[in-house]
Amino acid sequence: MRDKNCNRRNALKEELINDWDKMNIATKSLVFVGMILFITSIFITIYSKVNEGALESIEVVFRSSLASVFGFILSSNMKTSKKNNIMRDECEKEIIENNYKEGNMIQIFIAFTVCIVSIITILIIYVLDITHNIAAIAQLRDGMCSAIGFLLGESSIKKQ
Repeated sequence: MRDKNCNRRNALKEELINDWDKMNIATKSLVFVGMILFITSIFITIYSKVNEGALESIEVVFRSSLASVFGFILSSNMKTSKKNNIMRDECEKEIIENNYKEGNMIQIFIAFTVCIVSIITILIIYVLDITHNIAAIAQLRDGMCSAIGFLLGESSIKKQ
């Protein structure tokens, strides 16, 4: 019999927490730094400022840092611990049924979020005709394409 507290959403939450718990502090720090850099890159892309040499150099720092962090997050096996979360047994059946064990859920969640946010941001840039920072727009495009490529590589249909 299934636990009444277990459903698809709770099983996904447990798997995300389990994957997060298996990452070391450096990896967790990089995830947070990556989120801040991603938000900063979006702001730089949309915010209009006269392009000066110094400002362009600062933008390059943010973009190249974001590319480094994002590349690590999507290319690395971020789980470092083999231990299971104690509460995990409650929803083990749902986790297996919904294929949540098929990959690192943190990596998949980050790639999905970056992809969706990039799509929305690029659409806003298109609608509002914001074309003052082509390099930053290209960075969003590259992030979106990297995320899509990662998700394609992680995708599979479980054959029964």
